[in-house]
Amino acid sequence: GSIPSEIGNLVNLTSFVVSFNEIIGNVPVGIAKLLNLELLHLHNNRLQGAVPPLALKGQTESSFIADCGSPSEFESPLDCPDCTMCCNSQQECDVTTATTRFGTRAAAGVGLVSGFLCLVVLASLLRRQRKELQEYLSAESDAYDTVGKNSVYCFFL
Repeated sequence: GSIPSEIGNLVNLTSFVVSFNEIIGNVPVGIAKLLNLELLHLHNNRLQGAVPPLALKGQTESSFIADCGSPSEFESPLDCPDCTMCCNSQQECDVTTATTRFGTRAAAGVGLVSGFLCLVVLASLLRRQRKELQEYLSAESDAYDTVGKNSVYCFFL
């Protein structure tokens, strides 16, 4: 059989373990609606395609296990960026170290904000330096006018 598309309607589901059941087909996109899901085991089935992004609560190494390892029984293993563990066709499973989409987006956001703040600080410093230079040049010009450009005291200015 296959995983029914209505699985997304089980919004209070916390565990979905269907390993070793010879399930075929694709993982339904509705599985992404399971916001209370803490445990998802899909390994050792015949699932293909991609697993939608998941927001698993309290992730551990064995929170989300799927057939995403190589070698696979298919041309390409199941695509699951949020897997915590990937198994292959030889029933060998390895913990994944991939970052989640949220982690990647958070890092990019922090990088953009930090870069923007650095630019603001740099622009502020450049404006201050420019203002100080203008004040210095106008003060020097006033001193020349007061002392006179041909005065012996202009050497000290």
